[in-house]
Amino acid sequence: MADLTECYSEFIKNENFLNLIIKIFTFSFFPKKILFGYEKYTFLALSLYFCATSFSALSYLNDSMLESGIIIMVAGGVAQDTIKTLIPLFNENELHELLYWIRELHKDNTFNQVTKSAATHFKKINFIITIFQKVMFTAYFTAASTISGYAVYSNFVIHAIPWIPVKENEPNIYHRIHQAFVLPFISIQLTSSECILVTILFYFIAIQNVFHDMVGHLDDSNLKNKKQFLRAVYIFHCEILKKFRIFSDICFYSFTIQTGSNCLYIMFMFYVLRVETNIIFIPLFMAIYLQFGLSCILGEFIYSKSENIFTDLYLTKWYEFDLSDQRVFLMMMRVSQYPFGFKAAGIYDINIVMFIQVIKAGLSFSAILYTFT
Repeated sequence: MADLTECYSEFIKNENFLNLIIKIFTFSFFPKKILFGYEKYTFLALSLYFCATSFSALSYLNDSMLESGIIIMVAGGVAQDTIKTLIPLFNENELHELLYWIRELHKDNTFNQVTKSAATHFKKINFIITIFQKVMFTAYFTAASTISGYAVYSNFVIHAIPWIPVKENEPNIYHRIHQAFVLPFISIQLTSSECILVTILFYFIAIQNVFHDMVGHLDDSNLKNKKQFLRAVYIFHCEILKKFRIFSDICFYSFTIQTGSNCLYIMFMFYVLRVETNIIFIPLFMAIYLQFGLSCILGEFIYSKSENIFTDLYLTKWYEFDLSDQRVFLMMMRVSQYPFGFKAAGIYDINIVMFIQVIKAGLSFSAILYTFT
Protein backbone atom coordinates (compact mmCIF):
# COMPACT_ATOMS: atom_id res chain seq x y z
CA MET A 1 0.00 0.00 0.00
CA ALA A 2 1.34 3.42 -0.93
CA ASP A 3 2.24 5.84 1.86
CA LEU A 4 0.68 9.30 1.66
CA THR A 5 3.72 10.79 3.43
CA GLU A 6 5.97 9.43 0.67
CA CYS A 7 3.63 10.81 -1.99
CA TYR A 8 3.64 14.18 -0.24
CA SER A 9 7.44 14.39 -0.39
CA GLU A 10 7.31 13.53 -4.11
CA PHE A 11 4.71 16.23 -4.69
CA ILE A 12 6.86 18.78 -2.86
CA LYS A 13 9.67 18.02 -5.31
CA ASN A 14 7.32 18.55 -8.26
CA GLU A 15 5.87 21.68 -6.68
CA ASN A 16 9.32 23.14 -6.04
CA PHE A 17 10.26 22.40 -9.66
CA LEU A 18 7.13 24.12 -10.98
CA ASN A 19 7.62 27.07 -8.62
CA LEU A 20 11.19 27.39 -9.91
CA ILE A 21 9.89 27.52 -13.49
CA ILE A 22 7.34 30.17 -12.51
CA LYS A 23 10.04 32.22 -10.75
CA ILE A 24 12.30 32.03 -13.80
CA PHE A 25 9.52 33.07 -16.15
CA THR A 26 8.54 35.99 -13.93
CA PHE A 27 12.13 36.82 -12.86
CA SER A 28 10.91 36.86 -9.26
CA PHE A 29 14.11 35.14 -8.05
CA PHE A 30 15.83 38.56 -8.02
CA PRO A 31 15.79 40.08 -4.52
CA LYS A 32 15.39 43.58 -5.94
CA LYS A 33 13.46 45.03 -8.84
CA ILE A 34 16.45 45.83 -11.02
CA LEU A 35 14.27 47.06 -13.87
CA PHE A 36 11.48 48.66 -11.82
CA GLY A 37 9.29 45.57 -12.12
CA TYR A 38 9.57 45.24 -15.88
CA GLU A 39 12.11 42.40 -15.63
CA LYS A 40 9.19 39.96 -15.34
CA TYR A 41 8.53 40.54 -19.05
CA THR A 42 12.01 39.38 -20.10
CA PHE A 43 10.88 36.00 -21.42
CA LEU A 44 7.87 37.57 -23.08
CA ALA A 45 10.19 40.01 -24.85
CA LEU A 46 12.39 37.10 -25.94
CA SER A 47 9.35 35.24 -27.28
CA LEU A 48 8.25 38.31 -29.23
CA TYR A 49 11.77 38.65 -30.60
CA PHE A 50 11.67 35.00 -31.71
CA CYS A 51 8.37 35.73 -33.44
CA ALA A 52 10.00 38.67 -35.23
CA THR A 53 12.87 36.45 -36.42
CA SER A 54 10.38 33.87 -37.71
CA PHE A 55 8.40 36.47 -39.64
CA SER A 56 11.66 37.91 -40.93
CA ALA A 57 12.56 34.46 -42.28
CA LEU A 58 9.11 34.18 -43.87
CA SER A 59 9.89 37.23 -46.00
CA TYR A 60 12.68 35.27 -47.68
CA LEU A 61 10.59 32.23 -48.59
CA ASN A 62 11.41 30.54 -51.86
CA ASP A 63 9.41 28.17 -54.01
CA SER A 64 10.23 25.11 -51.89
CA MET A 65 7.04 23.87 -50.21
CA LEU A 66 9.09 21.83 -47.75
CA GLU A 67 11.23 24.71 -46.51
CA SER A 68 8.25 27.08 -46.45
CA GLY A 69 6.24 24.58 -44.40
CA ILE A 70 9.07 24.09 -41.88
CA ILE A 71 9.47 27.84 -41.34
CA ILE A 72 5.71 28.27 -40.89
CA MET A 73 5.62 25.36 -38.43
CA VAL A 74 8.46 26.83 -36.39
CA ALA A 75 6.72 30.23 -36.44
CA GLY A 76 3.58 28.56 -35.11
CA GLY A 77 5.62 26.88 -32.38
CA VAL A 78 7.01 30.27 -31.37
CA ALA A 79 3.43 31.61 -31.22
CA GLN A 80 2.53 28.73 -28.89
CA ASP A 81 5.56 29.52 -26.77
CA THR A 82 4.56 33.18 -26.55
CA ILE A 83 1.03 32.38 -25.38
CA LYS A 84 2.27 29.88 -22.79
CA THR A 85 4.82 32.40 -21.53
CA LEU A 86 1.91 34.71 -20.68
CA ILE A 87 0.35 32.12 -18.36
CA PRO A 88 2.80 32.39 -15.42
CA LEU A 89 3.05 36.15 -15.96
CA PHE A 90 -0.65 36.93 -15.58
CA ASN A 91 -1.86 33.88 -13.64
CA GLU A 92 0.89 33.40 -11.07
CA ASN A 93 -1.49 33.64 -8.10
CA GLU A 94 -3.95 31.20 -9.66
CA LEU A 95 -1.19 28.67 -10.33
CA HIS A 96 0.04 28.94 -6.73
CA GLU A 97 -3.55 28.53 -5.54
CA LEU A 98 -3.95 25.30 -7.54
CA LEU A 99 -0.63 23.90 -6.30
CA TYR A 100 -1.53 24.80 -2.71
CA TRP A 101 -4.89 23.02 -3.06
CA ILE A 102 -3.22 19.86 -4.38
CA ARG A 103 -0.65 20.01 -1.57
CA GLU A 104 -3.37 20.21 1.06
CA LEU A 105 -5.07 17.15 -0.44
CA HIS A 106 -1.86 15.22 0.22
CA LYS A 107 -2.12 16.16 3.91
CA ASP A 108 -5.81 15.31 4.39
CA ASN A 109 -6.10 12.40 6.86
CA THR A 110 -9.70 12.97 7.96
CA PHE A 111 -10.93 9.61 6.68
CA ASN A 112 -8.73 6.53 6.49
CA GLN A 113 -10.39 5.32 3.27
CA VAL A 114 -9.61 8.59 1.53
CA THR A 115 -6.02 8.56 2.79
CA LYS A 116 -5.38 5.10 1.31
CA SER A 117 -7.01 6.00 -2.00
CA ALA A 118 -5.11 9.29 -2.28
CA ALA A 119 -1.80 7.58 -1.50
CA THR A 120 -2.34 4.99 -4.22
CA HIS A 121 -3.41 7.39 -6.95
CA PHE A 122 -0.90 10.12 -6.15
CA LYS A 123 1.95 7.60 -6.14
CA LYS A 124 0.99 6.39 -9.62
CA ILE A 125 0.61 9.90 -10.99
CA ASN A 126 3.97 11.03 -9.55
CA PHE A 127 5.65 8.18 -11.42
CA ILE A 128 3.89 9.16 -14.68
CA ILE A 129 4.80 12.83 -14.24
CA THR A 130 8.48 11.97 -13.79
CA ILE A 131 8.45 9.98 -17.05
CA PHE A 132 6.54 12.71 -18.88
CA GLN A 133 8.98 15.46 -17.94
CA LYS A 134 11.95 13.45 -19.24
CA VAL A 135 10.22 12.32 -22.44
CA MET A 136 8.86 15.78 -23.26
CA PHE A 137 12.20 17.52 -22.80
CA THR A 138 14.03 14.87 -24.84
CA ALA A 139 11.45 14.94 -27.66
CA TYR A 140 11.32 18.74 -27.99
CA PHE A 141 15.07 19.27 -27.72
CA THR A 142 15.82 16.49 -30.21
CA ALA A 143 13.29 17.88 -32.70
CA ALA A 144 14.78 21.40 -32.41
CA SER A 145 18.33 20.09 -32.81
CA THR A 146 17.55 17.96 -35.87
CA ILE A 147 15.66 20.78 -37.60
CA SER A 148 18.54 23.15 -36.88
CA GLY A 149 20.95 20.60 -38.36
CA TYR A 150 18.76 20.14 -41.42
CA ALA A 151 18.62 23.91 -41.95
CA VAL A 152 22.42 24.06 -41.93
CA TYR A 153 22.66 21.07 -44.28
CA SER A 154 20.04 22.48 -46.69
CA ASN A 155 21.36 26.05 -46.47
CA PHE A 156 18.13 27.83 -45.51
CA VAL A 157 17.33 30.14 -42.60
CA ILE A 158 14.51 29.49 -40.13
CA HIS A 159 15.19 32.41 -37.76
CA ALA A 160 16.54 35.44 -39.60
CA ILE A 161 18.06 38.33 -37.66
CA PRO A 162 15.87 41.36 -38.39
CA TRP A 163 17.41 44.05 -40.63
CA ILE A 164 20.16 41.70 -41.80
CA PRO A 165 19.19 40.35 -45.23
CA VAL A 166 19.38 36.65 -46.08
CA LYS A 167 21.32 36.21 -49.32
CA GLU A 168 20.87 33.24 -51.62
CA ASN A 169 23.81 30.94 -52.35
CA GLU A 170 25.79 32.45 -49.47
CA PRO A 171 26.66 30.96 -46.05
CA ASN A 172 24.69 33.57 -44.00
CA ILE A 173 26.91 32.64 -41.10
CA TYR A 174 25.40 35.15 -38.63
CA HIS A 175 21.88 33.84 -39.21
CA ARG A 176 23.01 30.23 -38.77
CA ILE A 177 24.84 30.91 -35.51
CA HIS A 178 21.79 32.86 -34.34
CA GLN A 179 19.27 30.10 -35.06
CA ALA A 180 21.60 27.45 -33.59
CA PHE A 181 20.94 29.12 -30.22
CA VAL A 182 17.34 30.17 -30.82
CA LEU A 183 15.78 26.80 -31.71
CA PRO A 184 17.08 24.83 -28.67
CA PHE A 185 16.21 27.76 -26.38
CA ILE A 186 12.64 27.82 -27.71
CA SER A 187 12.33 24.07 -27.13
CA ILE A 188 13.47 24.42 -23.50
CA GLN A 189 11.17 27.39 -22.92
CA LEU A 190 8.20 25.61 -24.48
CA THR A 191 8.87 22.42 -22.50
CA SER A 192 9.12 24.34 -19.23
CA SER A 193 5.83 26.19 -19.69
CA GLU A 194 4.12 22.99 -20.82
CA CYS A 195 5.40 21.12 -17.75
CA ILE A 196 3.38 23.46 -15.53
CA LEU A 197 0.09 22.84 -17.34
CA VAL A 198 0.40 19.11 -17.96
CA THR A 199 1.65 18.33 -14.43
CA ILE A 200 -1.42 20.02 -12.94
CA LEU A 201 -3.59 18.15 -15.45
CA PHE A 202 -2.14 14.82 -14.33
CA TYR A 203 -2.94 15.69 -10.72
CA PHE A 204 -6.51 16.53 -11.72
CA ILE A 205 -6.87 12.99 -13.08
CA ALA A 206 -5.54 11.55 -9.81
CA ILE A 207 -7.95 13.76 -7.84
CA GLN A 208 -10.88 12.57 -9.95
CA ASN A 209 -9.87 8.97 -9.18
CA VAL A 210 -9.82 9.80 -5.47
CA PHE A 211 -13.30 11.30 -5.76
CA HIS A 212 -14.53 8.18 -7.56
CA ASP A 213 -13.24 6.03 -4.67
CA MET A 214 -14.91 8.34 -2.15
CA VAL A 215 -18.26 7.87 -3.87
CA GLY A 216 -17.71 4.09 -3.80
CA HIS A 217 -17.05 4.19 -0.04
CA LEU A 218 -20.54 5.61 0.55
CA ASP A 219 -21.77 2.01 0.31
CA ASP A 220 -19.23 0.77 2.85
CA SER A 221 -21.13 -0.74 5.78
CA ASN A 222 -18.09 -0.25 8.04
CA LEU A 223 -17.92 3.47 7.35
CA LYS A 224 -18.56 5.58 10.43
CA ASN A 225 -20.20 8.99 10.29
CA LYS A 226 -21.73 8.47 6.86
CA LYS A 227 -23.49 11.81 7.05
CA GLN A 228 -20.21 13.62 7.67
CA PHE A 229 -18.49 11.63 4.93
CA LEU A 230 -21.25 12.52 2.45
CA ARG A 231 -20.78 16.19 3.29
CA ALA A 232 -17.04 15.78 2.65
CA VAL A 233 -17.80 14.20 -0.73
CA TYR A 234 -20.09 17.09 -1.63
CA ILE A 235 -17.54 19.74 -0.62
CA PHE A 236 -14.79 17.89 -2.51
CA HIS A 237 -17.00 17.79 -5.62
CA CYS A 238 -17.56 21.54 -5.43
CA GLU A 239 -13.83 22.16 -5.00
CA ILE A 240 -12.99 20.04 -8.06
CA LEU A 241 -15.48 21.99 -10.19
CA LYS A 242 -14.20 25.33 -8.91
CA LYS A 243 -10.51 24.53 -9.38
CA PHE A 244 -11.05 23.03 -12.80
CA ARG A 245 -12.87 26.17 -13.89
CA ILE A 246 -9.88 28.25 -12.80
CA PHE A 247 -7.47 25.95 -14.63
CA SER A 248 -9.66 25.88 -17.74
CA ASP A 249 -9.74 29.69 -17.86
CA ILE A 250 -5.95 29.81 -17.51
CA CYS A 251 -5.39 27.38 -20.39
CA PHE A 252 -8.16 28.56 -22.74
CA TYR A 253 -6.03 30.45 -25.26
CA SER A 254 -3.08 28.09 -24.89
CA PHE A 255 -5.07 24.97 -25.73
CA THR A 256 -6.94 26.74 -28.52
CA ILE A 257 -3.81 27.86 -30.35
CA GLN A 258 -1.96 24.60 -29.62
CA THR A 259 -4.81 22.44 -30.92
CA GLY A 260 -5.38 24.51 -34.05
CA SER A 261 -1.70 24.68 -34.98
CA ASN A 262 -1.08 21.00 -34.25
CA CYS A 263 -3.94 19.99 -36.55
CA LEU A 264 -2.27 21.86 -39.41
CA TYR A 265 1.17 20.53 -38.50
CA ILE A 266 0.06 16.90 -38.53
CA MET A 267 -1.56 17.34 -41.95
CA PHE A 268 1.62 18.84 -43.35
CA MET A 269 3.92 16.32 -41.67
CA PHE A 270 2.10 13.41 -43.32
CA TYR A 271 2.89 15.04 -46.64
CA VAL A 272 6.54 15.62 -45.68
CA LEU A 273 7.04 12.00 -44.62
CA ARG A 274 5.49 10.86 -47.88
CA VAL A 275 7.60 12.92 -50.26
CA GLU A 276 10.79 13.15 -48.18
CA THR A 277 12.67 10.00 -47.19
CA ASN A 278 15.06 11.83 -44.86
CA ILE A 279 14.68 10.40 -41.33
CA ILE A 280 15.70 13.75 -39.85
CA PHE A 281 12.01 14.79 -39.83
CA ILE A 282 10.93 11.88 -37.63
CA PRO A 283 11.87 13.62 -34.30
CA LEU A 284 9.81 16.66 -35.33
CA PHE A 285 6.89 14.43 -36.29
CA MET A 286 7.11 12.56 -32.96
CA ALA A 287 7.29 15.79 -30.94
CA ILE A 288 4.16 17.16 -32.64
CA TYR A 289 2.39 13.84 -32.20
CA LEU A 290 3.40 13.75 -28.53
CA GLN A 291 2.11 17.23 -27.80
CA PHE A 292 -1.19 16.82 -29.64
CA GLY A 293 -1.77 13.21 -28.59
CA LEU A 294 -1.04 13.93 -24.93
CA SER A 295 -3.48 16.85 -24.80
CA CYS A 296 -6.19 14.72 -26.47
CA ILE A 297 -5.61 11.75 -24.15
CA LEU A 298 -5.64 13.88 -21.01
CA GLY A 299 -8.73 15.71 -22.25
CA GLU A 300 -10.43 12.34 -22.83
CA PHE A 301 -9.56 11.16 -19.30
CA ILE A 302 -10.85 14.36 -17.70
CA TYR A 303 -14.12 14.28 -19.65
CA SER A 304 -14.83 10.55 -19.28
CA LYS A 305 -14.20 10.58 -15.53
CA SER A 306 -16.44 13.60 -15.02
CA GLU A 307 -19.06 11.93 -17.23
CA ASN A 308 -19.11 8.86 -14.96
CA ILE A 309 -19.82 10.85 -11.79
CA PHE A 310 -23.58 10.81 -12.34
CA THR A 311 -23.61 7.02 -12.82
CA ASP A 312 -21.37 6.44 -9.81
CA LEU A 313 -23.66 8.50 -7.60
CA TYR A 314 -26.79 6.83 -8.92
CA LEU A 315 -25.43 3.33 -8.31
CA THR A 316 -24.82 4.02 -4.62
CA LYS A 317 -27.40 3.09 -2.00
CA TRP A 318 -28.62 6.65 -1.83
CA TYR A 319 -32.09 5.45 -0.91
CA GLU A 320 -30.77 4.26 2.47
CA PHE A 321 -29.88 7.82 3.49
CA ASP A 322 -32.33 10.18 5.10
CA LEU A 323 -34.16 12.89 3.16
CA SER A 324 -31.66 15.69 3.80
CA ASP A 325 -28.79 13.49 2.61
CA GLN A 326 -30.75 12.47 -0.48
CA ARG A 327 -30.98 16.16 -1.36
CA VAL A 328 -27.18 16.32 -1.26
CA PHE A 329 -27.07 13.38 -3.66
CA LEU A 330 -29.60 15.10 -5.89
CA MET A 331 -27.56 18.33 -6.05
CA MET A 332 -24.37 16.47 -6.99
CA MET A 333 -26.18 14.39 -9.60
CA ARG A 334 -27.82 17.46 -11.07
CA VAL A 335 -24.48 19.21 -11.49
CA SER A 336 -22.74 16.08 -12.82
CA GLN A 337 -25.23 15.83 -15.70
CA TYR A 338 -22.97 18.35 -17.43
CA PRO A 339 -19.50 16.74 -17.73
CA PHE A 340 -16.53 19.11 -17.85
CA GLY A 341 -13.56 18.96 -20.18
CA PHE A 342 -11.40 21.07 -22.46
CA LYS A 343 -12.62 22.77 -25.60
CA ALA A 344 -10.60 24.42 -28.33
CA ALA A 345 -12.00 27.94 -28.85
CA GLY A 346 -14.83 26.93 -26.52
CA ILE A 347 -16.38 24.79 -29.30
CA TYR A 348 -14.40 21.67 -30.17
CA ASP A 349 -13.87 18.98 -27.55
CA ILE A 350 -10.21 18.02 -27.07
CA ASN A 351 -10.41 14.25 -26.82
CA ILE A 352 -9.60 10.99 -28.62
CA VAL A 353 -12.33 11.64 -31.22
CA MET A 354 -10.55 14.85 -32.25
CA PHE A 355 -7.24 12.98 -32.44
CA ILE A 356 -8.66 10.31 -34.76
CA GLN A 357 -10.40 12.89 -36.95
CA VAL A 358 -7.20 14.91 -37.34
CA ILE A 359 -5.21 11.80 -38.28
CA LYS A 360 -7.79 10.87 -40.90
CA ALA A 361 -7.84 14.44 -42.25
CA GLY A 362 -4.03 14.47 -42.33
CA LEU A 363 -3.89 11.28 -44.39
CA SER A 364 -6.47 12.62 -46.83
CA PHE A 365 -4.76 16.01 -47.09
CA SER A 366 -1.33 14.46 -47.73
CA ALA A 367 -2.81 12.22 -50.43
CA ILE A 368 -4.30 15.26 -52.18
CA LEU A 369 -1.05 17.24 -52.00
CA TYR A 370 0.93 14.24 -53.19
CA THR A 371 -1.41 13.86 -56.18
CA PHE A 372 -0.98 17.50 -57.26
CA THR A 373 2.79 17.44 -56.82
